[in-house]
Amino acid sequence: MKAIFTTILTVLLLIFSTNSLSQCQAISGKHIHRCSVDSTIQLGGSPAALGGTPPYTYEWSIDPIPTLSQVVPYVHTSHLLNDTTIANPTFSGNSFVEDSILFYLKVTDNQGCQSFDTLLVTTSQFFIHLGQLSFTINAGDSIYLDDGTNVMASFQPSTYDWNPSYGLSDTTIASGFWASPATSTAYAVTVTDSEGCSQTGGAYYFINVNTVGLSENNLDLVELYPNPTTDIVNIKNGESIQKIELYDTDGKKMKVNFKSKNQIDLSGLSKGSYFLNLYFQERVIRKKIVKK
Repeated sequence: MKAIFTTILTVLLLIFSTNSLSQCQAISGKHIHRCSVDSTIQLGGSPAALGGTPPYTYEWSIDPIPTLSQVVPYVHTSHLLNDTTIANPTFSGNSFVEDSILFYLKVTDNQGCQSFDTLLVTTSQFFIHLGQLSFTINAGDSIYLDDGTNVMASFQPSTYDWNPSYGLSDTTIASGFWASPATSTAYAVTVTDSEGCSQTGGAYYFINVNTVGLSENNLDLVELYPNPTTDIVNIKNGESIQKIELYDTDGKKMKVNFKSKNQIDLSGLSKGSYFLNLYFQERVIRKKIVKK
């Protein structure tokens, strides 16, 4: 009886082992990220199928992607892959407008066993606008730059690198830093997304430095009094002021009561040093104020 039981158990184990080995498995590969929409990649694992009974047939597919084109209203798998029926097709993605797409792989072995797997392909997208900002300051003055960047990434968070670093208080943030170049300088930013892909935009900030004004006492066009002050500061100037902004020493823009373009009230601020940016038609003058 024990020998019969052992024989039956052995047969069952062999049957179970055979059935397990006969199961086919689709292998679409690991997640792929592209830094450029023009880069070419190969889909599928190596191998793209295991188990079952070879040869295998392959079928790659996607959910159709709607477009704005009347000629090609949807992007289909055949638009993206060189062949949808091979194990490792090539994906160029030149017409691909999404930053992520899910590919489906269906594998069928010679006995009709089917298996399915998915592969996510993502692509870094950078959006660049052609806007430019130009400011004029006197030599020795600074200007606070808080108008963002001309490069935006689809995969966040991003890191930033402004070039040249010359005259900048911080080159690693998107916005909210001081620029005080001694000569006229154009600044551009390189943005790196969370996937490690980078894009550099064109020059965005143009800082024109007026070196003539200092020798001609242009800074004396503006006088602040009393300075230091406990509350009210009067502004005496020889030309029309377009805009006034006040910042603390960390570059944070302060909310103050501008009684007029010739008088501000600092009574609501803490004691310390502040910088007053006075915007004129063709220059920006920066003055230091001390609140007692």
